[in-house]
Amino acid sequence: MSHLHSEDELGSNMHKKDFQTTSIIPLCEESINRAMMEFKTSFMNRMTDEYISQIIGTKDAYKESIKTLTDCVLQNKCIEEKQEELLEQVAKLKRNKEQNVEQVKIIQSLKEEFNGKRAHIFANKRAIKDRLKELEKSAALFTERLGLEIRKLHGEKLQFVFRYINPKAPHQPYTFILCINEGGQYEVLSCDPPLECISELQQKVQETNNFSAFLANFRKAFTVLACNEKEI
Repeated sequence: MSHLHSEDELGSNMHKKDFQTTSIIPLCEESINRAMMEFKTSFMNRMTDEYISQIIGTKDAYKESIKTLTDCVLQNKCIEEKQEELLEQVAKLKRNKEQNVEQVKIIQSLKEEFNGKRAHIFANKRAIKDRLKELEKSAALFTERLGLEIRKLHGEKLQFVFRYINPKAPHQPYTFILCINEGGQYEVLSCDPPLECISELQQKVQETNNFSAFLANFRKAFTVLACNEKEI
């Protein structure tokens, strides 16, 4: 009896254990599933947050890179514009320098030409004055003997006045005005009374440069003219 009772208790205990095991298994699976779901949810949330953070960080970094790149492009464009402007200024300065050099050459050439012409004019004026002084000295010899009067007129001209040509009117003036032209030659500007031989007298004095003979020939021509008038 005792033995049977033990077997019954053993069977009863085993049945309880089987029941407990059967009850625990569903509970464990549910807990595991719930834990897995929580872990999965937590993991996914964490991964999602990290992923979003990474995306946001990457996006911000991308924006910053784009901004930096844009700034670099703008700076490069500004540098290129400044470089082009600088090159244009250098080219302009070079052109101005070349123009200035050319203008300096032109001015120097004009200055030399002007100085040459001015020196030539001064030399001609000096020569004319010297010649006129010589004429005055030469003519002074005729003043007393031939009744010759010399008057200096404006513009480097001389007027020669002969008297004692006409015996009936000894004080009647016979005159001519003389100058030295730019070519350095004697030139009769006017004659009163007029003579037909003026060109011949001018040519002769230019060939011989004998001014005393020139005055004497003028007096002879006036004398011949006065005699012809007397005969008429």
